[in-house]
Amino acid sequence: MSSSWERIPLPLKFFLGFAIASYAIQMYLTYADPAGPEPGTTASFVVAWTICPVCILMPTVDPAPSSMTYVIGPINAVIHGLIGAMIGYVIEAFF
Repeated sequence: MSSSWERIPLPLKFFLGFAIASYAIQMYLTYADPAGPEPGTTASFVVAWTICPVCILMPTVDPAPSSMTYVIGPINAVIHGLIGAMIGYVIEAFF
């Protein structure tokens, strides 16, 4: 008897895994105390743009927590989930 998780295609598993991890990391960085580079420095912009591809389109790198939770975080999760799905397709095709 196989579980329902085994019947889910590998790209979908990777999509879900990357999306959940991306959203969790984004929410942690939004609501955690800042321990990284000082805001406004070049290093803080590089870190934010690396983790948050949608932040490049934003006029500021430090949006309100509510917009990060309901708008930017889910968009980032979809972007990272699609990257995971592509990795899943490559693994499924070649291995």
